[in-house]
Amino acid sequence: MSLYSNLPDSTEDAVSLLGSVSLFRSLKEDELEFAAGQLRRRAYGPGVTLFHQGMPGSSLYVIAEGSVRVFAVGLTGQEHTFTTFGPGNFFGELSVIDGLPRTASAITLDHSVLWLMARESFSRLLDVSPAFCRAVVENLAGRIRRSATHVESIIFQDVLGRVAFEVLNLADRHGRRADGVIEIDMPLTQSDLATIVGATRESVNKALAALRKQGLLEMEGTQLQVLDPDKLMELVGRRGR
Repeated sequence: MSLYSNLPDSTEDAVSLLGSVSLFRSLKEDELEFAAGQLRRRAYGPGVTLFHQGMPGSSLYVIAEGSVRVFAVGLTGQEHTFTTFGPGNFFGELSVIDGLPRTASAITLDHSVLWLMARESFSRLLDVSPAFCRAVVENLAGRIRRSATHVESIIFQDVLGRVAFEVLNLADRHGRRADGVIEIDMPLTQSDLATIVGATRESVNKALAALRKQGLLEMEGTQLQVLDPDKLMELVGRRGR
């Protein structure tokens, strides 16, 4: 059985999607239409590995629906999750820019619809669009800053602080307010969360239980809710940078 299915390509749908993506929204109309014409749409089921660490990188991915986890696997088999992406996000740009192998692996967390741009088309857009070049640099800078902040949280926080910090990060990137709480629209298990904060599932389970007891969040299955983001932020501040 195929791991993905090709969907009909619609330039109109692609233009609409790219207009909401930070990497493309500053493009001129003709540049945006060119970029949209280079995309190919595919649908994936949950748990499909899109690429493995060390593979050649031939495509940029833009998410229309669903979510993706980007992670690395150590020599002992332990996983570390670098980040998660949802609709309107893009990923896979490093190998597309420099032509070197993938630095991480990527897997779908649920049913996902992705648009793919080949490396040749990406390079052509860099050649003709100064706005696209600026957007690439700005987005790379933003990701470097987020990576530095993630490393700081792992170094300076205990497990409870790390879990609280990453829950706030997930809420900021994937959250939506509903009935006074922030629902995180990202299907993460406790094991997934453990790979993000660099801890065991058992210690993450204890941290989540402590945060629930304080009335700061709820986790049912793969759904996270932040009940009091201000107090959760205060807790992070008290437990270290």
